[in-house]
Amino acid sequence: MHDGYLFTIGICGSASDSGLALACLDALLAALPPVKRAALLGEVLIFDGPPALDDPLTGPIRADIADAELLLIVTPVISGGGIPARLRALARAVVAAPPPARPRFAALVALGPRHDPALAPLRRLCAAAEATVIGELWLSAGGDELDDPARRQLEALARAAYAQARSLAPEALPR
Repeated sequence: MHDGYLFTIGICGSASDSGLALACLDALLAALPPVKRAALLGEVLIFDGPPALDDPLTGPIRADIADAELLLIVTPVISGGGIPARLRALARAVVAAPPPARPRFAALVALGPRHDPALAPLRRLCAAAEATVIGELWLSAGGDELDDPARRQLEALARAAYAQARSLAPEALPR
């Protein structure tokens, strides 16, 4: 439990407004009550001082994963069937140093042509975090706006995952 609420972290493999990833994460998070936090792993690394390959957001996101009961992960599938480098690096970091063992739940959303191996790093992240994947949703990456059928699918996935996470702490707020 996180402050009496179920703690949900939404992780997005893109911070770009030009795609649907942020809109998908927003729809997932909006379907749920608090407490929730979003981690946007955009296409640009943030540097504090000289350039380095270490992503300064990896540590804080790993700490949030350790506290979370529910993980909502959205990623574009990039050409060649992979996921963005920063999200892939986060997955490697969680697998290398998993959070403390306890049950968690997760929902995965991929944007682009279905290519199941693309989500393998995220499935490994979930396994390392002991997060049971409630569902995977593949959406077309076309267009700049989320249509109503896709929004309904995202909301249903988020609510199903949240219901499972709530089983871990039925006394969690809101009731």
